[in-house]
Parts: sequence; structure tokens; C-alpha cells
Amino acid sequence: ADDQLLRVLGTSDVTMIQEFMLGLFDNTEELIFARNNKIIKGMVSSEKESFDFKELVAVEGPVENWMTSVAAEMKRTLRAIMKEAIFLYPKNARLKWMDMSLGMCCQTGIKVWWTWEIEDVFRRVSKGDKNAMKSYGVKLKNEVNDLVREVRKPLGKLMRKKVNTQIIVDVHARDIVDKFIRDSIMDIREFAWE
Repeated sequence: ADDQLLRVLGTSDVTMIQEFMLGLFDNTEELIFARNNKIIKGMVSSEKESFDFKELVAVEGPVENWMTSVAAEMKRTLRAIMKEAIFLYPKNARLKWMDMSLGMCCQTGIKVWWTWEIEDVFRRVSKGDKNAMKSYGVKLKNEVNDLVREVRKPLGKLMRKKVNTQIIVDVHARDIVDKFIRDSIMDIREFAWE
């Protein structure tokens, strides 16, 4: 690691950082350089999923300075992308939304909305809708079935990975709701997480 660090610090070729990206950022294979390697405009994952920064990062000065700026812009940009994806989730068909969203946004966004939906179901139950959890259970089963049908179609590599991962997450979410239904859990405070 020290030899690699010295190689990066001791070169004027800023693109040399590419060979160390997986060690610097989780699942980031490369930076997207532009303008003769004078700016960084985004990142690419190991799966070749990419995103553009909201603000370009200048590649000037010591590598540790501009890489700190890269890390800060990555966080700012991904926060904005995640926020937008979560906002757009209920406004689109689920599979279309998954296809247009980054994989990490799919996983996080769907869990955010699932949590909201569970809270809403418990709210509806408390207001007298005794079938709210059963109705929600049917919705979750349909979502799993939609994903299973989708995975049987020809899909691009990224979308196939998103769908396969989401099937696992959705089955777990469905099983939790099935347990609520089976055990007649009518209030979240009644459920002891196992």
C-alpha cells in the first residue's frame, strides 16, 4: 500500500489514480476525466454503472487535495441523486423506475417507501381498516411476481442484477408482512423483531 501511495504521489499523470480506485472507494472502478484530464466529471462502478457529478472537480494541486474534493462531490452528488430517486419512486411504474435509477438508489429507495407503507398500514389499521395488512400483503406478493416475470425476460446486465437483488429484498419484506398477518399484529409495538 505504501508503494502504491508513493507511485500516485510521485507522478504527474493524474490518471494513474485509476488503478487504485477500487481500494479508495467501495465499488468504484474509475473516475470519469474530461478536458485533457483537468477535471473529473463522474464515477463508474465495477458493474459499469456511472453517474455524473453535479459540479465538476478540478484536478489541480496535490493529489490528496483533489481526491478529497472528489470524495466530497461524490457524497453531495449521490445524496442529490438518491433524494431525487426516492421522490420519483411513487410517480413511476416500479420496473421503469428501477431501470432509470442507480442500483444503490433502487435498494435504498424501495426500502424507504416500504417503511413508509408499513407505517401507513399500521396507521390505517389503528383507524379501523382491519384488512389493511392483508391488502398490503397482496400488493407485496404482486410486486414479487412482477419481478419474477421480469427476470425471465431478456434484460441488460445491470437491470438483471437490480431485479435479482430486489427479488431477494422483496421476498424478505413480503415474509415480514406475512408474519404480521399470521400473528395478527395490529400495532408495530406488538411485534418483537427476531
